[in-house]
Amino acid sequence: MFSMLHPSNFIFRPAEERDRTAFFNLSRLAFIPMTSLAEMEQEWGDQPLNPAGRQGWVVEDEGGNLVARYRHFEFSLYFAGALFPMAGVNSVAVAVERRAQGVAQWMLTQALKDWRSREIPLSMLYPFRHSFYRKLGWAVAGVSHQYRVSSRCLPLYAERSHITAYQPRRETQLKVLYNNLAKQQNGWLQREFWAWEQFFQPKAGREVYLYREGEALLGYVVLEFTKLEPEKNQLAVLVREWVAQTPAAYRGIVGFLGTLRDQITTIIWNAHPDDPFPYLLNEQRRDPALTLPHFKFNFMELFGLISGGFMWRLVDPKQAIVLRPIEAASPFKLGFHITDPVFGTEQFTVEFAAGTAQLTAESPATTLKTSIDHLTELFSGLRRSQQLHWTGEVEVDGDPTVLTQLDAAWAASPPFCWDAF
Repeated sequence: MFSMLHPSNFIFRPAEERDRTAFFNLSRLAFIPMTSLAEMEQEWGDQPLNPAGRQGWVVEDEGGNLVARYRHFEFSLYFAGALFPMAGVNSVAVAVERRAQGVAQWMLTQALKDWRSREIPLSMLYPFRHSFYRKLGWAVAGVSHQYRVSSRCLPLYAERSHITAYQPRRETQLKVLYNNLAKQQNGWLQREFWAWEQFFQPKAGREVYLYREGEALLGYVVLEFTKLEPEKNQLAVLVREWVAQTPAAYRGIVGFLGTLRDQITTIIWNAHPDDPFPYLLNEQRRDPALTLPHFKFNFMELFGLISGGFMWRLVDPKQAIVLRPIEAASPFKLGFHITDPVFGTEQFTVEFAAGTAQLTAESPATTLKTSIDHLTELFSGLRRSQQLHWTGEVEVDGDPTVLTQLDAAWAASPPFCWDAF
């Protein structure tokens, strides 16, 4: 058993320069304890504690000691054709002597209240453990598929001839290409200037290649050269990001990777679940040169890996639902009865019509009873209300056939995101 903290004894506040050493040490002990504090501070250099768009937050105890920290990333993301302000959560850390006392939970509860007061409708994070964040209302919103295949299995599309090495004078074109395509995707981030600075910062083993037709930039791919199995002298290429405006650009990128077969044994392709990549290959199986654990099921070969998924949370469900465009459908009304571990019970009615959703004071004939995490799953397009009703994860008071209309209105490809933080 552990003793819970007394919130009245703690202060939740933005990190300040005077917190620098303690702020770094909390992170070091949580994530890289084999690194010394001096090494960490040297790596950070003279950068400010709170760089643009990345505000640190701390919990201070009654003695003035920092007992927890996290960093708030100020992002917006594209979803269903709309731009959502989003609170990104990064590097949640608690002092060793304060762990298992509810400190992180209390800190994130204060953070959620702060975000709602600032009218931020949505939050996103990459969890260290999904179950911890589920208790606070976050839900898996999207997954990514990773394929580890022999470079010799990729088709050598003729469009590969349009691939060229990145040149700094193409920086603006690359940004424009990403931004234009991001608006058409679900879950891509609107990258701020500091995020682009990190993108273009040189890094050993990392290369960017462009797909161009004349002067028009139509695609790019970010590669990282690595060794999957250090004891072997075999190079692999990890595809960190790829963007293709046209089918030709997509084929050019895939074909270019195929040309690396004499140098690279394995291509590691990361993509959203709907990507056609696995169907284009000569062999649908994991590169047999790898010695990872064997997998057999109904004579199927090990081929792809599915990530555990990043998590979203609706911070303000009313604001988020109104902001989210919907598929055109016959008008209908639905009440929402939401249980939230931070904000308690919320009830409101939404009228869905003409591609938009609006709050209404009218009493609904049907009400969906759901938790905030299940509502987030529905909102993101990852799951359907009829499925959740069938499994007993949500309840319906009234006519359950209305769920068919809700699923049609909220139909969307689940989010996918290139950026990790």
